Amino acid sequence: MANLRRKGQKNGLGKDPERASERAKQLTAIDPDWDCPWPLDRQRHHRVLADLAVDEPGGRLPAIQPGVLFDGDGLGR
Repeated sequence: MANLRRKGQKNGLGKDPERASERAKQLTAIDPDWDCPWPLDRQRHHRVLADLAVDEPGGRLPAIQPGVLFDGDGLGR
């Protein structure tokens, strides 16, 4: 998916514009946010935090300060 969302690439969905448009429609039907405007590392950090929040009472995490790492990702950024 990251390759499909790659900005500045001629067309991550294929060289044929018609086919690329169809693929984009199909992906949007599965998940309207597949082509998110934020960077991939932010999305990855959000997913990790969301998974961690499931384990916390009330689904809320304490404030996470800069420098806190999880599997090498800086979650506090």
